[in-house]
Amino acid sequence: MNARLSSSPGAGVRERFVFQDWLTKPDGEAGWASFFLARGYECYLIDQAFRGRSPWHPATGNYRVFSAETVQHVWTRPEDNLSSSSSWPGAKLHTQWTGSGTMGDAVFDGMYASMAPTLEDAVLQQTATQVSCAKLLDRIGKPAILVGHSQGALIEWLVADVRSHLVRAIVAIEPSGPPFAGMGAAGPRHNATAYGLTNAPLTYHPPIVDPMRDLVPKKVKANSGNLADVLLQADDNPPPRRLVNLTDIPMVVITGEASKHAMYDWGTVAFLKQAGVSRVEHVLLGERGVRGNGHMMMMEKNSDQIAEVVHGWIKQFGGTS
Repeated sequence: MNARLSSSPGAGVRERFVFQDWLTKPDGEAGWASFFLARGYECYLIDQAFRGRSPWHPATGNYRVFSAETVQHVWTRPEDNLSSSSSWPGAKLHTQWTGSGTMGDAVFDGMYASMAPTLEDAVLQQTATQVSCAKLLDRIGKPAILVGHSQGALIEWLVADVRSHLVRAIVAIEPSGPPFAGMGAAGPRHNATAYGLTNAPLTYHPPIVDPMRDLVPKKVKANSGNLADVLLQADDNPPPRRLVNLTDIPMVVITGEASKHAMYDWGTVAFLKQAGVSRVEHVLLGERGVRGNGHMMMMEKNSDQIAEVVHGWIKQFGGTS
């Protein structure tokens, strides 16, 4: 059986990659689309609303962009930025970016040229993309496996919330997070995700009228010095609300060894479990022998190794062999 993959590239706080980076990596090598097509998958590559092939009008709202300096320091050459307050313990392990990872390098410049601005209004961005992706699943007409990276992973949860019967499984590659207080390339974004995982509304039970009142966050301490403390739902009064439309959908969160997400993706997994998602796994690539990856792992030298991990997980839900 040929599985259907619906893929949503990610975004940072301010800037994103368009679908092209799933077709061809910045160094000219074939991207993940080719990997999965070669294994018999039907692939649908999505540009989110107001981005790339889904163009925007200036009246839509304000846009933001990352500077080349920020991209270099956080994504392509974090190992040179260890003394910065924006660094993290695992940055020194980053080894997989092709080329120098610095401005002026051909691979870096090609990657940066592929980036596009993103809308400041995250609720509008997410809601519009949720509606469009739900219509795509309706058109496909059969359950799909959703694969999303970074901010694109938030769209997976929103789409599954309104089309759970058309979602076979979810692969969330370093989803934007952690819950309630996102940590983007430019630093913490407090009150970033009012609905815990997303800015746009998700369906909880008991129902939420005002997320700032009804979703009560509680700080949870990390059990390691290399991990960050996170916010989960308070677990006493009221008890945690459940993501009722997501509870039975299998999910996996995949985290790179050298990424900042290695500090806090555990919080996203814990939030999902607390909210009643019964089948969620956390794959730490370093523990699978896939070493040295940063946040932009699908563009890095060993991207096919990571795709093999994704493929291996998908196969249990009807993916091709």
